[in-house]
Amino acid sequence: MSLEERESPASDRDGAADDADPRHVAEHHTIPLRTPPRIGWAEAHSHRDRPHLRRDPLRVYATRAIVLDLLAVTIAGITGFVLRWAIPYSVEINNLSYVSLVVIVVAAWMLVLVLRGAYDTRILGVGSEEFKRVVAATATVFGAVAIVVFALKLDLSRGFVLITFALGFVLLLTVRWGLRSWLRHERRYGHYLHRTIVIGSEPAKTEIVDMLDRDPVAGFTVVDEVSEPPADVDAAGLDTWLDEVMTRISLEDADTVAVAGSPSLGQQVVQRLAWRLEGPRVDLLVAPNVGDVAGPRVTMRMAADLPLLHLDEPHLTGPKRAIKRTLDIVAGTLLFILFLPFMLFAAVGTKVTSRGPMLYWQERVGRGGQIIKIAKFRTMYVGSDAKRDEVIGNPDEAILDRYRGDPRITPFGRFLRRWSIDEMPQVVAVIAGSMSLVGPRPVLVDEMPLLGDADHRRHLTKPGLTGLWQVSGRKTVDWDERMRLDLDYVEHWSPALDLVIVAKTVKAVLVGDGAY
Repeated sequence: MSLEERESPASDRDGAADDADPRHVAEHHTIPLRTPPRIGWAEAHSHRDRPHLRRDPLRVYATRAIVLDLLAVTIAGITGFVLRWAIPYSVEINNLSYVSLVVIVVAAWMLVLVLRGAYDTRILGVGSEEFKRVVAATATVFGAVAIVVFALKLDLSRGFVLITFALGFVLLLTVRWGLRSWLRHERRYGHYLHRTIVIGSEPAKTEIVDMLDRDPVAGFTVVDEVSEPPADVDAAGLDTWLDEVMTRISLEDADTVAVAGSPSLGQQVVQRLAWRLEGPRVDLLVAPNVGDVAGPRVTMRMAADLPLLHLDEPHLTGPKRAIKRTLDIVAGTLLFILFLPFMLFAAVGTKVTSRGPMLYWQERVGRGGQIIKIAKFRTMYVGSDAKRDEVIGNPDEAILDRYRGDPRITPFGRFLRRWSIDEMPQVVAVIAGSMSLVGPRPVLVDEMPLLGDADHRRHLTKPGLTGLWQVSGRKTVDWDERMRLDLDYVEHWSPALDLVIVAKTVKAVLVGDGAY
C-alpha cells in the first residue's frame, strides 16, 4: 500500500486536532516506517523525495487579512476624499484627478503591505511582528507620499493625507486585532494549528512537547515524536533516519518540524534535514539549547563563520528605559484623568459604607528588592491585615476558595475589587516613578520567603499596575505559574508587549476573572 492510498482524516485537512492523541497514530500503521526505504521517493540527495503538502493552516487568516486590509484602506481613502474635497468643495466622485489619487494611494498601500511581508503566514497570529510590519508599511507609504509631494511640489491637500493615513492606520490595527481574536478562539477548539513533529532526545524533547502543547493558542499541536540519530551515525544511517523523518511527515500530514537542541544533533544533521525540507510547505524550527530566552534580547551575530546568538541582559537601560518611562508618564497622566471620577466615587463609597480611612497603605517589594509603599482604596474592615495568615495562609490548592469567601472584605469593597477600582490610586505611583504601567505585580513583604532564587529576577524591573498575571486570571493563577509569567515578562519585555498587555487588561477587567 502506497502513501497516496492511505486515508487522511478530513478534520486534519482543515487544521483541526484529532480527538485521539495523534502521536500514537503511527503505531497503528500496517507497514514499517523503514520499509521500503524510499517508498517511491528519489535518492536522499534528490529534491523529488520530499512530500507535497497542499495546505497551510493560516492561509484562511492571510486571505481574510488581505480582503479586510483592502477594505480598511479603501474606507480610509474614501473618507479622506469626502471630508477634504467632497463636502467642503463639492468635488464629485466622477472627478478622475481626485479619484485616481485615492486609487493610487490605496494600491500603493496594499503593495507595500505585501512587500513588507504583512501576509507571511510564519508571523501571522502570534507575537508582535505582524503588527510591526503593518506599522512599518503604513509609515513607509506615508513617508513616500510626503517625499513625492515635496520633491515634485504637488498641490496635494495635507488634510487628505493626514485623514487617510490616520484612519487607515487605526482600521488596519483594528482588523488585525479582530483577526487575532478570532484565531485565538478557533485555536482553543483545535482549528488552524500547525501539525508539528518534534525531533530530539530526552529530556529536551519532552520539554519542547510540553511547551508546545501547553498553550494551543500559540498555534502548534504535536502529532509525532522522532528520536534523534546516534551521535556516531554514518552517512548511510543518516540517510535512513532522514527517510524515516520524511515518512513521518507524510503519514502525519505535518507542516512543521521542531528540533530540540541537543549536542548529538550537530550542524550536519540539521543542515541535511533542512535540505530535505526545502520545497514543500514544511517549516523547520530549531530550539537552541540556551535556556528560556527569546524576543528582543536575542540578536544573531556571525563570528568565525558561525551564527552565534548574542543574549542581552534583561535590564531596561538607555533608550529602552527612556521609552518605557515616557510611556508611563504620558499614559499615567491620561489614566489619572480618566480614573478621577471613579476614584471620587470609590472614596465617598468607602467612607460611607464602613468605618475607617479611605486609603489603605501597604508595603510591597519594588525594583531591586526595595520596599515601596502603595495605596489602594480600603476594601476590608479595619484590622483585617492582621488576620491574613489565619484566613488566607500560604498558597496551596484550596487558596482560591479562601480568596472567594474572604470574610474580611466589605460588600462595597467586593464591588471595587470586581472592577479593579481599588487599585486605581496606584496610577499616582506610576507617574511618580516607583511603579510602571506594565510589569510584575508587586508582592507582599511577607511573601518574599516564598520566592525561589530565580524568582527574584522579577525585581529587575519596576512592579506594574497591570501585568501578565493580571490578564491571565489573577487569583485563579497558582503561585508557580504567576512566577513564571513574571519571569517571562522580564526576559521578553518590549514596547509592543506592554501595549498588548494593556489592551488585554481592558478585557480582563470587564470579564472579572479572578477579581476577588
